[in-house]
Order: sequence, then C-alpha cells, then structure tokens
Amino acid sequence: MTITELYEKLAEKDFQDYLTGNLFFPAYMYLYDPEKEYEIDQEILNIKNRLHRPNNYLEIMVLDIFEEFVNYLEITPFGPKTMLQDYLDDETKMPVQVEEGLKQDATSNEFMAFVNSKIQDHLRNAGNADVAYIFVKGFGNVFPYLRASKFVNRFEKYIKGYKMILFYPGEVKENYSLFKLLNDEHLYRAIKLINQDL
Repeated sequence: MTITELYEKLAEKDFQDYLTGNLFFPAYMYLYDPEKEYEIDQEILNIKNRLHRPNNYLEIMVLDIFEEFVNYLEITPFGPKTMLQDYLDDETKMPVQVEEGLKQDATSNEFMAFVNSKIQDHLRNAGNADVAYIFVKGFGNVFPYLRASKFVNRFEKYIKGYKMILFYPGEVKENYSLFKLLNDEHLYRAIKLINQDL
C-alpha cells in the first residue's frame, strides 16, 4: 500500500467509523521502508492536514511515542529530581541499570496511562470535528526501550472510540523486523496489516 492509497483508505467514510473493520482490536500497522523515515514523517502531516479539510473534517492526533516517553520522564518526579535527570546522571556510571530501568518505565502501567491521558485530552478538545484516528509514530527512535509489539499489547485496553494507526519502519515476514534488521516480537494476533489486504 502506497502512502497515497493509505490516505484514500483513511478518507473512506465507512473506514473512519471505529466500529467497522477489525472489531476486536481497532489498531492497524502501516509498514514502510526505514530509509524513507523523513519522507513518511512529512506524509503523516500531509495526511493529517488533508483529513482535516471540510470534506472530511477529522481532527487527527499525531503522537510520537519517543517524544511522549521523554515528556513522561521529564515530568515524573524521582526524589528531588525527575526520572529523566536521574537517568542522565547515572547513564555513564551504570549504563546496564539505566537501560533496564528505561525498558521497565517504557512498558509501565504509568506510562501507558500517561499516553492515554494525552489521547483523552485530544478527544475532549476536538470540538465539532470527529476523531477517527490516532497516528502513532516514533518506534524506531524509542527502540530498544519500547517495542511496537509491547506497546500494542500493553495499550490494548485503552483503544476505544477511535482507530489507532501505527507507523512502523520495517517489514514483516514471520515476525516484524524493525529497520528490516532487528526481530520484533510477534504482534498481537488481532492486528491487521494495512499495507497488505484490508
């Protein structure tokens, strides 16, 4: 599926209804060539803007999961410091512990609730516009702390009232392969690949 075909699919009124399509778990993957990361970033904003025009009037949220993780660490207190500052202070002294801590925090209930609260704020503030989709990107940057498969499994209970479109820089054969190099875990069975058959 090309990025143009993706836009055309997202612009379909029937597909915009979160009750259509994959009823058990309304999350979809768009896989793309990692070498086109910058181009896809631009296309995501282009799709968001085109879907906001009067013929669709959708208020799409684009959520960069890496940036949200950094924001979460920046505002979460850890003693007299923030979690981010604590990790930065310990990065050179205890790199293994810092990496393990970041992995735990990125998959924590607290971070998932933080992401959900951002989405719920967006839904409340959408005004008269419909919110059919939440776009999630940044899986290349947040690796290895949070894998797309782990995010999907941990966030499943929150996805209600919209469809989530995840942008994944890689490919899939038996398993997902981030950057076409690193094996990701097998994604939740209900995920439907939107670069194959819808």
